[in-house]
Amino acid sequence: MIRTLLSICLIAGLSLLMACVTVIDASNKGTAPTTIQGIWTIEEMEVGIGENKRATVPQAFMLFIGEQYYSAIRDFSQEPRPDWGVGSPEEGSAASVMGFMADAGKYEYDGSTFVVHHQVAMIPNLMHGGSMTFGCQTEGPNTLILTPQYDKMIIPGMQMAPSPDGKMAYGDMAVRYKFKRLE
Repeated sequence: MIRTLLSICLIAGLSLLMACVTVIDASNKGTAPTTIQGIWTIEEMEVGIGENKRATVPQAFMLFIGEQYYSAIRDFSQEPRPDWGVGSPEEGSAASVMGFMADAGKYEYDGSTFVVHHQVAMIPNLMHGGSMTFGCQTEGPNTLILTPQYDKMIIPGMQMAPSPDGKMAYGDMAVRYKFKRLE
């Protein structure tokens, strides 16, 4: 009788354990960790600090993240850029690249920090051992948030720290980038 009771308890316990494992396994299906790899476009960018903080949408910003490499192409100009060669050669050429940036290289990602190591860049200084560090998080599978960490950025020959009022050489400092996945 004791053996029968122990057998029933053992079978009931194993059945309960199997049911729990099945429920846990079923709840995890389709919830693979979100990857940052993909093609992203800017949805919103927060710039400035304090009273000057505001959201803006740059004219264009695409971020390509592969298995080991990234590429970022962005146009932060306030107005549409003139076509190349419009106006005097000096004005037209300079105005058409003002606000435009591009860089590519390898990256590191540890689940919360995204560090890019420039190999090709519009600004030559970036190619001499430069790197940029961002806090990185996802909101679901289709939203990527990057927050610049200026204190960890390395650009040989340049000072990347914003002024106390949040200004950079190119304008208000970016404090948050929100991207949506294209693919």
